[in-house]
Amino acid sequence: MSGKIGVLFLHGYTGGRYELEPLFRYLKSRYDFEYEFPVYPGHGHHLDFNSVTGDDWYEEAHEAYEALSRKVDKVYIVGFSMGGLFASHIAQYDQVDKLLLIAPAFEYTHINRLSRLNLRPEGLGEHFKLKTMDVVRSRLTKLSLQAFNEFRGIVDAKMPDYGKIEAETLIVHGKIDLLVPYMSSVEAQKKMKNCRLELVEDAPHIMSYTEEHQHTLNIIAERFLFPERKEFLSNCVNGVSIEKLY
Repeated sequence: MSGKIGVLFLHGYTGGRYELEPLFRYLKSRYDFEYEFPVYPGHGHHLDFNSVTGDDWYEEAHEAYEALSRKVDKVYIVGFSMGGLFASHIAQYDQVDKLLLIAPAFEYTHINRLSRLNLRPEGLGEHFKLKTMDVVRSRLTKLSLQAFNEFRGIVDAKMPDYGKIEAETLIVHGKIDLLVPYMSSVEAQKKMKNCRLELVEDAPHIMSYTEEHQHTLNIIAERFLFPERKEFLSNCVNGVSIEKLY
């Protein structure tokens, strides 16, 4: 592998480094790379959206990209949820070599479009068994209408033109995601030039919530970002079914 690699990790809306930290720690323990891992204004363990905007969040992400790109020869971006949207927008305009998008927020669930979730009854039951909504619910008390409107506004403003993204791209999306319909990733993959999609059965929006799904994500990410490692399983990771779409 030639050239110094840098990896930019971008977390999601109302989240923080902890959403991607298990993946970061896994990769950093096995590979030597430069990195940037910003936390958007108002985010992290203590949420405070009173004086920040969606533009502030994106600017933090882009400034981290610029800082990283000055230090390395190749830039990879790992973006989760809103961070996946930001990663895609950056890749549309700036040089990015690899793009790993985890449940990217190309769409968010509308009450009147619940059918977009495409959930089987058993999938819905599996989701609630994981209790991942408890994580989301704990954040909702910190949100105002203004903060949610900032999120909607920045999603609309930074929605990429998929066809203009040149980076080698992998999208990973759980099939029981209640926050971002996985069909939005299916549709995005069809419009992107150099993109694969892996759908993970029984995985929620926040894959780091369970050890099983985190392990699956670690292996998927490693074999995409650092393919020189050969010990990967092809279609099944730790017993979790992976559906590949090319």
